[in-house]
Amino acid sequence: MEELKDYSGEFRPNIRYEDFSKDVLARLLKAYCKELLLLDAYWQQEVENRLGSDAAFECTLANWTRIGKYEMKWAMEALNITGNDVAAYVKTCQMIASFAQDVFDYDFDLKSNNHAVLTVRHCPALVSLEKNAPEKIVPTCQVLEEEAMKAYTRAVNPAIQVRGLKVPPRKSRDEIACQWEFKIDQG
Repeated sequence: MEELKDYSGEFRPNIRYEDFSKDVLARLLKAYCKELLLLDAYWQQEVENRLGSDAAFECTLANWTRIGKYEMKWAMEALNITGNDVAAYVKTCQMIASFAQDVFDYDFDLKSNNHAVLTVRHCPALVSLEKNAPEKIVPTCQVLEEEAMKAYTRAVNPAIQVRGLKVPPRKSRDEIACQWEFKIDQG
């Protein structure tokens, strides 16, 4: 059977992901990534509406520090990424749903297999916080993000150190969103 370019035709009761072209699957994956991020944002807002901002922050922090080991493990297995160095962490991060390509604008500078710098040029969460809730920038960017990244790195190797090189708030929206270093000390 020829790969499907879309699902605009008739209903197919036994359709599988494997029936679609690579381009369709990439578009679908990007849609799922957006869904995950929007679900998180809506969930946070609902908890805040019902229980307050402190409870919402605590629940969000708990969720992101718990899910990291699973998201990393599943992506590494799906992509056959092996090893436990910074390079393995970076390769996996390029593909995980919570750090979706085309949602975030970022790049990793892999300096060695045990050292990388992540530069995020555009972060939709930061843009939203700057506009709607600037008081949440410090707890989100300086606490939540760092703790979540540490949980994600621990899933690959507990020895990976995470350090914020440039973390919001930023002085101007022309600046990068943030910059982080990932390193395994060889000392």
